[in-house]
Amino acid sequence: MTALVVSGAFAAGALVYRWTTPSEGATALSRGERLALALGAAATVIMIGGYLGNGFRGVEHTANAQPRGAVEAVKP
Repeated sequence: MTALVVSGAFAAGALVYRWTTPSEGATALSRGERLALALGAAATVIMIGGYLGNGFRGVEHTANAQPRGAVEAVKP
């Protein structure tokens, strides 16, 4: 799973870098700005892949919620 996420991140970064290439004579993003966008896209893919690989864990809402490790202080 990790190899798939990392390869997807590399692919997304490469695609973003190529898509932001300025056309002939156009003034657009600098090389550093393009690299920053590509790194951001790669980091986004890694973050989403991590969530999908581990599953989404939300806050559980229960009626009798007790903190983990809570022990009854007084027993009848």
